[in-house]
Amino acid sequence: MNFEIARDEGGPVFKAPWEALAFGLVVNLHQRGLFSWTEWADALAAQIREAGAAGDQDRGDTYYLHWVKALERLLIGRGLADPALLAALAETLEREGEHRRAQQLR
Repeated sequence: MNFEIARDEGGPVFKAPWEALAFGLVVNLHQRGLFSWTEWADALAAQIREAGAAGDQDRGDTYYLHWVKALERLLIGRGLADPALLAALAETLEREGEHRRAQQLR
């Protein structure tokens, strides 16, 4: 698996590898028929609206976080993902990220 950030003449297409992975996962699941592109667009738009109502200033730095949250909702809504398992995974990833940041500061 290639974890390099895709680039075009203007620079990185994604700010971080996880953004590209989130994008690819959504596209792949759509292609496999788990949801239509209209369903995806509606779910993403709803997530962005809710985030805006909750104070997200929409500077672009949270865009792919919205992709992840919208995808979680779609998968949970279809019974394809367990909310508790996703929460535990998110917590583990956050701890791992904190550990890596601490290691980089040394």
